Amino acid sequence: MIPPPHGGRLVQRIARPAERDRRKAEFPSLPKLHPFIDQVFDAEKISIGAYSPLEGFMDRATFESVLATRRLPNGLPWTIPILFAPSAPEDQAVVRELRGGEDVALVDRDNRFFAVFHVTEKFAYDKANYAQKTFLTTDPAHPNVADLFAAGDSALGGSVELLDRLDLPVGRFEMTPAETRSHFEKQGWKSVAAYQCRNPPHTAHEYLQRCTLDREDVDALFIHPVVGRLKKGDYKPEVILAAYQALVDHYYPKNRILLSSLTVTMRYAGPNAALFYAIVRKNYGCGMYIVGRDQAGVGKYYDPYACHRIFDELPIDIVPLRYPETFFCRECGWMATPKTCNHPATSRVSTAQTLIREKLAKKEPLPTEILRPEVAQILQEGGEVIND
Repeated sequence: MIPPPHGGRLVQRIARPAERDRRKAEFPSLPKLHPFIDQVFDAEKISIGAYSPLEGFMDRATFESVLATRRLPNGLPWTIPILFAPSAPEDQAVVRELRGGEDVALVDRDNRFFAVFHVTEKFAYDKANYAQKTFLTTDPAHPNVADLFAAGDSALGGSVELLDRLDLPVGRFEMTPAETRSHFEKQGWKSVAAYQCRNPPHTAHEYLQRCTLDREDVDALFIHPVVGRLKKGDYKPEVILAAYQALVDHYYPKNRILLSSLTVTMRYAGPNAALFYAIVRKNYGCGMYIVGRDQAGVGKYYDPYACHRIFDELPIDIVPLRYPETFFCRECGWMATPKTCNHPATSRVSTAQTLIREKLAKKEPLPTEILRPEVAQILQEGGEVIND
């Protein structure tokens, strides 16, 4: 059966047309905050239920519970704080005046009023403790830790109400949890496995997906790339989704695949992020979740298989499908793992995105062993990565 949302109820905080119009009429009189793009994305995901059971940005009690216990105050597992700590200079005067109980207009980078934030609490927080407990490091070279240290010193907690859906680069692929659940039901899918990714597909990704589709207890696969704020080395969202669309169109049965996008900023928190992204996919209706080696890792901050073990430490009523490291073996002629291949390391072709990016940057031919020709063509035509 399609699992219930985390906590049992799908949060939906999108204003109806009459309420949206009333709120927009109040805009001139409301205090205004300009959230960092990460929090713009988070506000939308809260409102559409992707972060159920959260109804807003965390207050102090919720934030501290997550850091101390990796659970919400009601006992539900939760590993990533969803915090709002505005850092823009123009917001600091507004934050200083807030006491709790006020409605604030959230304004995006184009000065559009997209959500109402009902602020219930303002509190100081320990950034170093936040970083250590969540990202397991305080190293400012870690991308999320650097963002955290650049955030404001005061956090605001309270509920969020979305007035308008965001205008996203790959918006035609974006679906709400209510929409994916409805799609699963219409297709008759009762057991859907989610696949988390943030790059165009290569054959290691395809291998895990095919192994999952071959399971008798899996009806369908939900491919759900994370796209959001770009950093150096990232592919553009349009390229990632075009590459996956090519893979689906040419190599997969269309009646067993749903491709959608998840526009949030990537959290690189190793095991904590793996569990968080599984919770999100549970809210989208998935009862299984693919967990590869070093999922949501960056650099060498995490034990590559800690992301497997956390599902035993913090059960969330979703089945983790754990897979080991995969590689292309020239002697086997296809993808393999240390469990299925005894050929020497010299026969293995790395599937690291670093290799693909380097060849793209140098305008060199892409490795045919690990990329489908349709995907390789998309990357060669428009797959240059962000360089600043």
